[in-house]
Amino acid sequence: MNAAKRFRFLPPRRSLLTLVLAALVLVACWHGTVHAKEAGKGTDRQQFLDGLKILGSVYERVFYNYVEDVDAYELLEAGIDGMLDFLDEHTQYLPPSYYEDLMMSTEGEFGGLGITINIRDHYPTVVSPIEGTPAFLMGIQGGDKIIEIEGESTLDFTSNDAVGLLRGEPGTQVTITIQREGRDEPFPLTITRDIIQVDSVPYAFMIDDIGYIRVANFSRTTTDELVAKLAELEAQGARGLILDLRWNPGGLLEAANGVSELFLDEGDLIVYTKGRLRNQNRSYYAEGKAAPRKTGLPSIIMVNGSSASASEIVAAAVQDHDMGMVVGKTTFGKGTVQTVFPLSDDRALKLTTAKYYTPSGRSIHKDRHVDDSDLDLTVAPDGAQGDGAEVEKDVPRDEKEKFSTDAGRIVYGGGGITPDMEIEQPFLSDFEVALERDGALFSFATTWSAHHEVPRDIVVGDEMFQSFSEHLATREKIDEYLGVYDLARSDSLLVANGDYIRKGIRRELMRRNYGPQAAYQVAIEDDVQLLETLDIFKRARTTEDLLAIAAEWEAERVARSETEVETAVQ
Repeated sequence: MNAAKRFRFLPPRRSLLTLVLAALVLVACWHGTVHAKEAGKGTDRQQFLDGLKILGSVYERVFYNYVEDVDAYELLEAGIDGMLDFLDEHTQYLPPSYYEDLMMSTEGEFGGLGITINIRDHYPTVVSPIEGTPAFLMGIQGGDKIIEIEGESTLDFTSNDAVGLLRGEPGTQVTITIQREGRDEPFPLTITRDIIQVDSVPYAFMIDDIGYIRVANFSRTTTDELVAKLAELEAQGARGLILDLRWNPGGLLEAANGVSELFLDEGDLIVYTKGRLRNQNRSYYAEGKAAPRKTGLPSIIMVNGSSASASEIVAAAVQDHDMGMVVGKTTFGKGTVQTVFPLSDDRALKLTTAKYYTPSGRSIHKDRHVDDSDLDLTVAPDGAQGDGAEVEKDVPRDEKEKFSTDAGRIVYGGGGITPDMEIEQPFLSDFEVALERDGALFSFATTWSAHHEVPRDIVVGDEMFQSFSEHLATREKIDEYLGVYDLARSDSLLVANGDYIRKGIRRELMRRNYGPQAAYQVAIEDDVQLLETLDIFKRARTTEDLLAIAAEWEAERVARSETEVETAVQ
């Protein structure tokens, strides 16, 4: 905990225990009043009260008798964390900073400048300004280094350090000092903070005659954003839709329901929950509110092992009601309901209170081993994650429990949403991971853009490639990052990875000069999962065609599996 934010207090010995127990007993009494029916004859409640008394006693003894001084709030939070570690990984105590982040991510807005930042070369560096925000209007550019905030050096700041100082109440001002490539001297800018709208649907564009939409998370604004993007693509003549939910960690249930309604008929069950308490057993249906906005486009939902929660609800609803095709890899399996209980004005408890089930009856949740034995640590890092994410083993389809869709198609349980068609995604090579970690492509694009015109159709020729090679030699950390993989920087290594380097340079030049969507369009040019998904649309004109292709793929998979079993027996 930041020392400046600690509130160290030394209450009298008797009052500490009294205060703790009084507060806990009040909670217990409330708990017993609200849940008296669930408490049976009172045995559970009595155990609860006895436990609270012991907990308060331990807190008091440690605070007054431990060999060294302890901060009362830190001790309290450590005790809370220890208690919650006994539960699932999604139950969390939210101190002020985490509670604020949660509210921002679900509400989809916050007070700030409107920039995306990363730490590059020891300083917070602007990746890109958000169009229409105060930073954009003040001329902030991608590649600008923020070397001071309110006169304080940002050398070796973390991203959280910088964000904590840059965000604030709308209407207030913050002065930053910018170091920009191509300018000799740093210069100050005073910017007035404003409400920043965070787009949960950051990218939407046509790929030939197919509309592509990327949903990054599910917030309060997601459904309206998606409706607007769908209308734009349909106006451009889209005959099919790819909804990309890969690397989408989820968000609000309300948003998942709203997005699902865009694909379902009125009255269709979207998801239901079951919990320990009766008030946690709920069913959610498509209410027809989105009927005028419902898309009639044949749709493919893309998912992977990082698609979770609300993403899984949408994918499962579309799959179980045969309203589209799901492709990619089995999703994460985050199928639990978290209820946020405010504890004070700036603290809260996020507690798992129920589990999600799909319309066909599948539990979305996947239980995980505490010892990480579910993880396949031998697989190469996932390039889209950026820095060596561990990849989870998936149970073979034939070993999963089977369920049926509305049309009688087989879908699979076992946690997560198993796609109708599995498509592998290659991982970044060791060199590519090291290069991305260093940020050399981004820094080179910033330098090049300061001294050259960059047209949209730019080609990375030999001269630019050689300039990048020279730039890479000046990077402080690149040899260290390569060394992690027993690689050494050399001309032959760069030549061997030339295709990736050229595409990466072009991607970052687009980001620097034309914005995040232009960069994203370059990044997905060789996205294997996306390319195969587009190939599916070459064979399909209707939803029925998509489901027939899924059935064909499944039949071929089953035949291969049976052949492998027969061969193994022989």
